[in-house]
Amino acid sequence: MADSLELHEIVDKYIHKLVALHEVFPYQMTMAAVVAHKSAEKHKTFLDENAEKIEEDGETTSYKLDFKSFGQSSRLGRRSDRAKTVLDLLPRNFVVSYVSEYDSFLGQLITQILKFKPEIIDSKDKSISLSDLVNLGSVEAARDKIFAKEVESILRSSHVDQFSWMEKAFSIPLTKGLNSWPLFIELTERRNLFVHCDGVVSEQYLNVCKKHNVSVSSDAIVGNRLQAEKKYLRQAHEVLYEIGLKLSQVLWRKLSPDDIAKAESSLSHFTYELLIEENYKLAKNLLDFACCTLKKWDSEGGRLVYVVNRALAYKFSGDNDKCISILDGEDWSACGDNYNLCVAILREEFDLAKTLMLRIGASGSVSEVDYIEWPCFKDFRSTDQFVDAFTEVFGKAPTTIEQVDNDELESQSEQNEEESENNEEVSENEEESEEIDDSFELEVADEA
Repeated sequence: MADSLELHEIVDKYIHKLVALHEVFPYQMTMAAVVAHKSAEKHKTFLDENAEKIEEDGETTSYKLDFKSFGQSSRLGRRSDRAKTVLDLLPRNFVVSYVSEYDSFLGQLITQILKFKPEIIDSKDKSISLSDLVNLGSVEAARDKIFAKEVESILRSSHVDQFSWMEKAFSIPLTKGLNSWPLFIELTERRNLFVHCDGVVSEQYLNVCKKHNVSVSSDAIVGNRLQAEKKYLRQAHEVLYEIGLKLSQVLWRKLSPDDIAKAESSLSHFTYELLIEENYKLAKNLLDFACCTLKKWDSEGGRLVYVVNRALAYKFSGDNDKCISILDGEDWSACGDNYNLCVAILREEFDLAKTLMLRIGASGSVSEVDYIEWPCFKDFRSTDQFVDAFTEVFGKAPTTIEQVDNDELESQSEQNEEESENNEEVSENEEESEEIDDSFELEVADEA
């Protein structure tokens, strides 16, 4: 049994992969659109040069083609069709990849928890032969094998059953009050359609969605084929990000109360990164969860950091009234200058903020790097009050220093040279990623 429950690394790797997929998706679609456009243009050029245009109605063009050119035209047409098909396949494949990363994360999460609390598995239902025990060489190896079998069995069940197993095994409700639960169920069921049914809606999909109060789209009719639009991909990313982070936090705090400081630090890391990236929608969701759902904190100071960040997320997403309401819900009079500085900035009391900066000084609770990096100071940095106070405190105007690996720069320079020829084409054809429809009807001359 481990001395403490360590989950941050597992969550961090999961979020890293999920965000990586989310960030690369638009570039993949843009490049696929470029290929589709170029393939269609190549086919059209061939037809213009080798066939007679006989009809054009704005959407389609009909050609009369000599049989000697038909083979080449057909090959070019099929290549163009394949390139356009990728525009439908890529979003679906990204949905599958998103859910696959979640499944991998869940397996690692449960394995880590079982190593921390092996008694969770009912020993009377688990056995291992003496020969297997001898071959494995140790009780620890046998234990790991039992854990692996248990996790494999869990992952083979439906996502609904997985949550049911966790609620029973860990004695904690996990879906109560989870507003994204219907979205999660629909996402995982749509993933199953993409993998097993080419996206065609089945009775099972509709029944599972209905059971979990999913509001399905109007085109979700048995026999219809579902797709994954850009908006749907963004929602899928946000749902899996939220579910993974909330699940890890609830289980971490429930099963290892002594590690609450580690859990807080982990959650703070991810919400801070969301604020840095200006993903305020997801930040608000997770900070609402932190401030309104989680009940226990390692320290009052730690809790107030979440309160400030929650107010910040609402302010920068355009809801200043909610920001002020959050700040008014706390008594800041006994807090340090670093807290009151943030509160003053969020209230846009910039003269007071300047006074607090001068009082904090160069060696106080807010460092030079903090002034440059903290998202709370985003708008305040452009004010005269900030520049004047910063210059007086540190004896210089605000500047930033960025260190970059030289080898990485050289490698990037080589890549830039290779890609420079394509940049103009990508820019010109970026809008093609939404829809490309170049259709040609071929009529082969009758040589009989």
